[in-house]
Amino acid sequence: MYIMLTILILPFLASLIGFFLGRHSERRRNAFNIAFTVVEFLLVLMLFPMLSDGPLEYSVPHIMGTGIHLKVDLLRYSLLFITALIWLLTTIYSTQYLIKYKNRNRYYLFVMLTYATTVGMFMSANLLNLFTFFEGLSFTSYLLVIHDEDAYSHEAGKTYLSMAIAGGMVTLFGIFLAFDYTGTLELSEMGYKLSILGGGKYITAILIMFGFMIKTSVYPLHSWLPKAYPAAPAPASAILSSILVKTGLFGLIIVVIELFPFDFPISMALYLLGIVNIFLGGCLAMMQRNIKRILAYSSLSQMGFMLMGLGLVGILGEEGGLALSATILYMMNHAFIIALLFLGAGIIYMVLGELSINVIKGFGREKTVLKVIFLIGTLGVTGVPGFSGYISKTMLHEAILEASHLTNNPIFKLSEVLFMVGGGLTVAYMAKLYYAIFIEKNPKFYGQFKTQISKRALIPMSVLALLIVWIGVFPSGVVNRLLKYAESIGLHSPLELSYFSPMAIGSASISIGIGMLIYFVIIRKFLVVMTSEGEVYINPSLGWISLDKNIFGPILSGIYKIMTVLFKALDNILIHTVDYTTKLIKWINGLESVIIPKFEWQNFGEKTLKKRMIAMGIDEVPNKIWTPKDDRGSGEVKKVKFSLSDIFAKASTVTASVFLIEIVLVFSFLFVFLTH
Repeated sequence: MYIMLTILILPFLASLIGFFLGRHSERRRNAFNIAFTVVEFLLVLMLFPMLSDGPLEYSVPHIMGTGIHLKVDLLRYSLLFITALIWLLTTIYSTQYLIKYKNRNRYYLFVMLTYATTVGMFMSANLLNLFTFFEGLSFTSYLLVIHDEDAYSHEAGKTYLSMAIAGGMVTLFGIFLAFDYTGTLELSEMGYKLSILGGGKYITAILIMFGFMIKTSVYPLHSWLPKAYPAAPAPASAILSSILVKTGLFGLIIVVIELFPFDFPISMALYLLGIVNIFLGGCLAMMQRNIKRILAYSSLSQMGFMLMGLGLVGILGEEGGLALSATILYMMNHAFIIALLFLGAGIIYMVLGELSINVIKGFGREKTVLKVIFLIGTLGVTGVPGFSGYISKTMLHEAILEASHLTNNPIFKLSEVLFMVGGGLTVAYMAKLYYAIFIEKNPKFYGQFKTQISKRALIPMSVLALLIVWIGVFPSGVVNRLLKYAESIGLHSPLELSYFSPMAIGSASISIGIGMLIYFVIIRKFLVVMTSEGEVYINPSLGWISLDKNIFGPILSGIYKIMTVLFKALDNILIHTVDYTTKLIKWINGLESVIIPKFEWQNFGEKTLKKRMIAMGIDEVPNKIWTPKDDRGSGEVKKVKFSLSDIFAKASTVTASVFLIEIVLVFSFLFVFLTH
């Protein structure tokens, strides 16, 4: 299947070609990038009919050590599809958005490299391949986060990259352990062998999941997200929120379905963490005043719903087909919706250069097209019937009810209530955002700025809006294929699923009602204050404890100081060990230094020198004890020593320590090798 390899390689080539074109002509570069994303999207569409006969696989040996092993099933294809579509639309949008930005050529280079690594990860069938692309996209997307190069973006980039690298290293260590246990890196083979291990497999699972959980922004590993999204340009924020967080979730899906299938403790942990994410993200989103930060915390909350669905897959086991289908559909819907909302925020920023709702409130009241498109995104994310978000939330709700029925565990009855309240939080913060921008009255924006909202920016948003409505009205075409995929991997689903039954619509209505109650009772009463200039939104969370500054920072700083003291003590121990060892050797051997005093001499012959040394009481002349005057420019005879203590004295203590450590490591490896 050369088409799979083509889909992987093209973005790498396009990034270089586009970069060199951009050095001479930005217009040609923009046209090339749009043309390339169109071609890539068409290639992805061509893959779909081929899946009718089962998953597609392709391998290229002798690359990256183990070879590149590619696979496309319906799960991977769904992610490839949203990736290709979002990249096409954001590339078109970027040509308008970045007009006033600097370093545009660099931006497009790393956007395309991020595209390439993302595609590579979604198609990987080998754990080493998957990890390599996963780490690569962390580095390439870092350049998107810091694109503005101001203090805030650099701080956000530092948090993002440091957490990504740390998570990647932990995940790599988990991969090493898994490989040691199983002797393979192929996901299908590794999953079978890991499933029969004892309790030790959970250490491996935690290590592997750690890096993926950071990218998924699972609490408490989420602190990079509310910093990175506002820092990046709007189209890059759309990519980060709609696609890159899905790479982490894809890794967790691989863990739950392929590496540790139907493992109850792992699945329940993800399920409970999902509930925490829903409420943490929802509550913090209600308090924010910056549009991008509201949407960032919204993504944090929405990822919680997806984690719940993923947890249900493992909890339900062979009955988890509905949960898996709901999770995949939720990933797709969220990608379309959050991309639309971030692009809408970008239009506002292009016009006003501001994103605080206290400044821009009332901006969209007279902007009809933007107002309608943004409303579709709002209704989609809140789960209003007739829009795509409602379908995935209804399916997820049915999966929770199924888990409650099959397990009789009271935690699922409680989580059903929490699920509906969490959906209400989404309604509350989106009502706040939409009301502030598009409903509040503000005379200074009446009839202004309409001409600055270009069609080139609105067309990508319109495409996403149409998809949100189409899936919401005609869900069967997508859902039925997802259910069939679940059945193909051994997961069963209910025979009939009614999306618009009175019970389903009633549950959605209750959640919407809870959200409106939260909006009027909490947001309007406690988060809006009246001033001489009118209503002003406040953010009480600004004074709350910061995970980075108040928890992670001090903990890591303390660990650094403790390790510094320990390693300093270890260094001193090694130095003294070397010193005492050399003194012991000197005492045993009775070796003394042979010192030849300094004296002036002028080209003495060997016989003359021997006579003079015998006269000084030295019986034997050591080899090479002098240097000719014409070579050194001095008649000094150098000091000669023969003991190990003198050798170590001339070397640094660090060198001696390293030397001893190497000896210890060699014997340690020999011991492990002989006793393994």
